[in-house]
Amino acid sequence: MATNETESTPRVRKKRERMRREILDAARALLMEEGPDAVTLGSVSGRLGMTKPALYHYFPSKEALTRSLVAALIDDEVGELEMAVERAGPGENPIASMIRAFHAHYRKDLHAFRFVYGQSHLYLNPELGIDVEMVRNEITPRTRHLFDMLETRFAGPDLDKPERRSIRRLGFVAWMSVLGLLTMIAIAEGMGDPLLYSDEELLDTIVSVFSRVTP
Repeated sequence: MATNETESTPRVRKKRERMRREILDAARALLMEEGPDAVTLGSVSGRLGMTKPALYHYFPSKEALTRSLVAALIDDEVGELEMAVERAGPGENPIASMIRAFHAHYRKDLHAFRFVYGQSHLYLNPELGIDVEMVRNEITPRTRHLFDMLETRFAGPDLDKPERRSIRRLGFVAWMSVLGLLTMIAIAEGMGDPLLYSDEELLDTIVSVFSRVTP
């Protein structure tokens, strides 16, 4: 006698995960094309040709969809920065590579930057699903690995704990510097009031500062 498939079977789990990826891809496409306000359960379900009740089976609320989309976007960001650090050659500064990669990653899609680092997220808006629990359990572990890599790249056999902490702190400050630059670019473009200096000038200055203080 055949048994009904349940949520716990490998086949159903695989199908469910594939559908979740399709939903997140649709949400990401809407974000890139129209901006953060376009990402709603209605717009995503409409893009996929499914009903909202069907979408609820995979994401029971907009908050759940937002959390998953933010996590996916941060995974993309961290993955790209990690590759930039890994690709840095013997004569290159890994922190400089990270700085330029962070800027390049979001410069081509400021909508994604606003969605991940916008004001509502910076101030933790539970209505959007961005809360302390998400930052602690989902965002922080993703970014921590990046600074682990930077520490490893600079760490020699004689590097003691204070020096290792210094490297991590320096990498974090470099990351924050580019975060600030991207925030100003997003604000300036949103207001139609370009910054006084070009991206290249500002990036070169940031890289120059951190290249002078890294080992």
